[in-house]
Amino acid sequence: MAAVAYIEEHTAEAVVRAGALELWNLLHDPVALAEARDDITGIEVLEGEPGEVGCRTRTMLKVGRTDLMLTEEIVKAERPRLLVKEALNPRVKSVSTWEIEEADGGCKVTATSYLEAQLGALQRFLVKQQSQRREREAIDALRDQCEQLSAYFEKRRENLGFDI
Repeated sequence: MAAVAYIEEHTAEAVVRAGALELWNLLHDPVALAEARDDITGIEVLEGEPGEVGCRTRTMLKVGRTDLMLTEEIVKAERPRLLVKEALNPRVKSVSTWEIEEADGGCKVTATSYLEAQLGALQRFLVKQQSQRREREAIDALRDQCEQLSAYFEKRRENLGFDI
């Protein structure tokens, strides 16, 4: 049986207790971002300038007891409000979008995760069965990430002795 396109998209919202420009700058600082998030063990800039279209990075992640490596390229960047990255995987199209806007108490992040893969009938059935769980996990993960980023900004302000 031939492979069929499978498309999955999830959107989640959360708040970071920092300004949009502060968050934007953190997202492009590999050292600070790895320090701010528990799941990132390292980020390497492979090509280009952080925050610029065409920048390629390799991120090492720890998810549970599993070590993962994610290579991505920035395909769209509008400072400080939009960041779109595409995973460099020839078998799967995976795009993550972060939209950032000022909000009371910080900035609102709307994250969209898009996945497109060619799957056989059985794979498609199994992946669809897990889709709702992955959507809930994506929402929880974004909230956790935003809480970690907020805590990072609060600690930095406390250490500096003034608001940034």
